[in-house]
Amino acid sequence: MKIILAVDGSAYTAKALDYVATNRAMFVDGHELIAVHVCTGIPGHVTRHVSKDVVDDYYRDEQDKVLGPVKEKLAALAISNYRIDARHGHAAKEIIASATQNGAGLIVMGTHGHGIFGRALMGSVATKVVAESDTAVLLVR
Repeated sequence: MKIILAVDGSAYTAKALDYVATNRAMFVDGHELIAVHVCTGIPGHVTRHVSKDVVDDYYRDEQDKVLGPVKEKLAALAISNYRIDARHGHAAKEIIASATQNGAGLIVMGTHGHGIFGRALMGSVATKVVAESDTAVLLVR
């Protein structure tokens, strides 16, 4: 099975990675892991005034800030059967798109655990992924 690991560089990402590693038989062994990171998109009114190279460099730098430590963490956990899917745009939408495009059977992501009241006020990527995805979602808190 293909498993999406949504990563954002937070402590919640680290908890999700630890959970996956602790439960290797369920998530790692025999499965293909796809670490998905979504960088916030640059508004069109900004990109019109800078070159494509500048925009591409920005996205690459932002992705490296998150994915470098994720790669190190996966190496430390002796997980090598993964690939990276670096995207930019709206996080929930892109995580769902990655799961759909890759034919994933599961999305694993950490959550801040704000609770029902907090989600109602603030919204959350995890809440949107759960609500809008046709793929099963496992939230690690």
